[in-house]
Amino acid sequence: MQTTNNTRANLNTNKAWILIILGGIVECFWVSGLKYADSFALYILTGAGILFSFCAMLIACRKVEVSIAYSVFVGIGAAGGVLFEIFIFGEEFSWIKLALIALLLVGIIGLKIVSKEQTSEDSKLVNELNENLGLDEVSQKL
Repeated sequence: MQTTNNTRANLNTNKAWILIILGGIVECFWVSGLKYADSFALYILTGAGILFSFCAMLIACRKVEVSIAYSVFVGIGAAGGVLFEIFIFGEEFSWIKLALIALLLVGIIGLKIVSKEQTSEDSKLVNELNENLGLDEVSQKL
């Protein structure tokens, strides 16, 4: 239990948001990797991206409300995935796609504005999951 308390002290809200944003950006890459990976090395890289992004998300949920953190995480991944497809992989550009991405981002920002602080049940669940997965040691180094 001592480890959990030290980890909470080392992780502040700003670091948690950095982890969420970084995890979302990495999600953009691994989502493309799921579609375009064609070698063992790329599959390994995609798996590492999945592992990193979800571990970053789990660690960040200690300080940020789970529903908001996950919404931002997935929103970055969804918006980034669509933009990657358009700008890197040559998918057809559509104003409707752009408008829907904007709507998604407005919805996420709206959720953040009306959100409440993290409940003790959320904190307990996240801390238990982090401890069971051994992420306490990782977040201590942050």
